[in-house]
Amino acid sequence: MRQATGSVGNQLSAAVASLGVRIDERVFDFLTIALAVIAADTFIDRDQWAANGWSREIELDIPLAQPAIWTPVLPALKKALDFLSGDQWGISLQSGGPRPPNQAAILRKRKKIGIGAADCVSLFSGGLDSLLGVSKLVADGRTPVLVSHSYRGDKSYQRDLVPRIGKQLPWFEANAHPVKTGGGPHDTSMRTRSLGFLAYGVVVASAVASTRGAAQGQIDLFVPENGFIALNAPLTRRRVGSHSTRTTHPYFLNLIQEVLNAVGLPVRLTNEFRHYTKGEMMDEAAQAGRPTDIFSRTVSCGKWKRKNTQCGYCVPCLIRKAAFFKAGIDDHTRYRYDVAEAWRDPKIRDDLLAVVLAARNGTEDSRARAIASGPLPFEIVERDGWFSVNERGLSEVSEYLRSKGITG
Repeated sequence: MRQATGSVGNQLSAAVASLGVRIDERVFDFLTIALAVIAADTFIDRDQWAANGWSREIELDIPLAQPAIWTPVLPALKKALDFLSGDQWGISLQSGGPRPPNQAAILRKRKKIGIGAADCVSLFSGGLDSLLGVSKLVADGRTPVLVSHSYRGDKSYQRDLVPRIGKQLPWFEANAHPVKTGGGPHDTSMRTRSLGFLAYGVVVASAVASTRGAAQGQIDLFVPENGFIALNAPLTRRRVGSHSTRTTHPYFLNLIQEVLNAVGLPVRLTNEFRHYTKGEMMDEAAQAGRPTDIFSRTVSCGKWKRKNTQCGYCVPCLIRKAAFFKAGIDDHTRYRYDVAEAWRDPKIRDDLLAVVLAARNGTEDSRARAIASGPLPFEIVERDGWFSVNERGLSEVSEYLRSKGITG
């Protein structure tokens, strides 16, 4: 019987060529690793292959252009992947992997992105935090290259927002587009998508570094995410598993930074908002006089693609609504449900109930749950910053729910 076949990243080489510069093979190897991980995560159905219904054991054999450079960092990479997806990863490497576009392929690319004026890179998802991050960089006089994981649907939000930022910026768009034929369903959790997103950013940051020379040092790759979401501490004990994403958790980002440093890539991962709540991010923007009318045009919902409308009751939607309330900014977002409707419907109020219970458990329980989210930095000021933003974020949502009569 013919085994299932799959592909991933077929159009990425052309996207990389549009940067207009030669890409270091080490950077392209990092992209290859990320794509292999995304393919495995997508094609290996969790329901079928996870013995406990969640954690899979996945063995990858990845061909790279320079496997010897990457072999020493496999332990750190495994830690990062295990933490990110909740699976157990095994990785072996071999030679013969794909290489970045050569000069001829770059010259054949008619439409170039034009990164010559850029001094940094920022991930840009079309979400509220990414918009706030980019707008702050622009207000500070920076010129970031925007990097977008342009899945269908996300692209429409991104393309609506980019012209409204206030400055024309270079923009790299890419889609891994994993496709499988036969062999059962895809896994829909896609927890490793963030590794692909980071890999795009690392590729672009490396390209910017090559245009600015060795004296520039590391190029900042901004990963704009409020600390409450980045930490994503479990709201209740039963939400430690499938309900807790780890995309921008400090442990994961620190491990990836360790990998990048070890292989000599000139990229510095930076989350300036790690100790801010979403409401504090919005309030800072408003106080600085930056436009707030476009905030409602962003997307935060984890379920919006099902109905092409933000649901209004998932945890990201609740945090979003609370942030508008905290900052005193009118929220013109179209939601499927308001919180009162969701609270009355037992089929959809699980997230609401979890937030209410977490708020009732107090500060000490908040710290315990912050630690349960994953290892935190040892440095006291940094660690306390994470504890504090978790407490303030939960308080922010609680105050909003109180204003709606959900909590006393």
